[in-house]
Amino acid sequence: MSTKSEPNKDTTNSTEETKTKDRKKGKGKVSKLKVAGVICAAVEFVISVFFIYFAISTQVVPMKYALIAGIVLGIFPILVVLMQMSKQTGIVGIVLSVIIMAIVGYGIYLVRHANKALDTMTGATTEITVVNAYVKKADPANSINEAVDNHYKFGILKVSERDKVNEAIGEIEKTHSTTLDVMEYNSIYEIVSALDKGDIKAFITSAAFVSALDGSEEYQHYSEGLKIIMEKQVETEVKTEEKKVEVPKDAGTFCMYISGIDTFGSVSVKSRSDVNIIAVVNRNTRQILLVTTPRDFYVPLSISDGSPDKLTHAGIYGIEVSMETLEMVYDISIDYYLRMNFTGFIDIIDALGGIDVDSTYSFTTRMQYDTFYYESGINHLSGRAALAFARERHSFGDGDFQRGRNQMAVIKGVISAMESSQLLYNFSDVMAELSESFETNMSKAEVGEIVQEQLESSKSWNVLTYEVLGTPDMQVCYTGGGNASVVVPNWDSVEYIKGVMNRVLNGEVLTQEEITENSPK
Repeated sequence: MSTKSEPNKDTTNSTEETKTKDRKKGKGKVSKLKVAGVICAAVEFVISVFFIYFAISTQVVPMKYALIAGIVLGIFPILVVLMQMSKQTGIVGIVLSVIIMAIVGYGIYLVRHANKALDTMTGATTEITVVNAYVKKADPANSINEAVDNHYKFGILKVSERDKVNEAIGEIEKTHSTTLDVMEYNSIYEIVSALDKGDIKAFITSAAFVSALDGSEEYQHYSEGLKIIMEKQVETEVKTEEKKVEVPKDAGTFCMYISGIDTFGSVSVKSRSDVNIIAVVNRNTRQILLVTTPRDFYVPLSISDGSPDKLTHAGIYGIEVSMETLEMVYDISIDYYLRMNFTGFIDIIDALGGIDVDSTYSFTTRMQYDTFYYESGINHLSGRAALAFARERHSFGDGDFQRGRNQMAVIKGVISAMESSQLLYNFSDVMAELSESFETNMSKAEVGEIVQEQLESSKSWNVLTYEVLGTPDMQVCYTGGGNASVVVPNWDSVEYIKGVMNRVLNGEVLTQEEITENSPK
């Protein structure tokens, strides 16, 4: 007779306990996964909120776009939470959340970079005058102290920037408890002539006047033989006059002076303006008229009491003098200015990886210690090569006019590079250079309004261009007092474009062909 064996109670209990522990362990893993997913979703939501906040703070993102972005980014955290209901999708949700956080986090970095650049570039109200003390490069004095201790005679200008020069002299005299031996001269040409003859051993003036000296026919590159033994920076407020004719803000029209200043370093430093463009903007008709005035245009400056000078020299006395002078020439009110310097010009182009520029001629030019050669046709240029290309005029029969055309070719090259993917690769570098090298008195809110309008509008801009005409000549200039190459205005051309400016402001829709065909020859 067989006996049926009973199951081992200890074994059965052990198996059931193991299964129970496995179930609890599995539930614990699922529970921890859900917690991790919820935390990721919460962090993702917070990062998205910061991104929307920083995007709105730039004032260039339309609210409807910010709202759409907020809704889209808000959906993802909810989706991640819902995905935690399943073990399989829960892991996918966490991975998705981490990817989105990385993308949005990088977006925050880029937006903050752009916002910082806008804060730096907009709302400019000051300029810097650099006052230097100069001696010959071979002079044994290497500091202002050595020059004063050795009783150097200093040359200064009688009038120009005299208040700032006097301020520098006062500080020197106070520091050394002495009175400087000073000789006054009427022009920078007289000063360097006295320096060359040995009548003085040093001179104190605004660095902008030495820059102007380098641009003269007789003293090209003269500064290369000088040594700076003292530098002082004086900050002054930019003061612009009231508009001649008030244009209602809702009219959607304004004029901006675009200046490319002849200097390296801070964009706020007073210097010659090599690029002088008036942008006449009508936001209602979506038209922009760019009027280029030759840098050597021979006209009275607003501070010269009727004495004519090169337009480029107006920048030596400040951005407001350039604007006032152009207002006098064209009988128009200029509301804003945008200024960039050559340092920014170089660095932005280098950050873009260089630009392609179409040269009409083959030529060679020199800038400081470098020599550049350009072939007729397309040239890929670095920042310094592009700057030398845009500055050269002596290689051409029509000098200043061809320089203006070359500057426009460089601008086109920059725009083309910015439209390419190269800008995305170097976005941070480009924005950093923009913030250090551009400035405008237009407020951040005004810039944002225009950008938002552009983003929301499907209409493209009609960009019209015109180059004012003139005749090359040699004439005596107010700044310096000596003969220099100038461009005598073709006043028929000036009168013609004045009428075109008013037509654009008044809302008349024009074509490039119409402007070109009707222009005086």
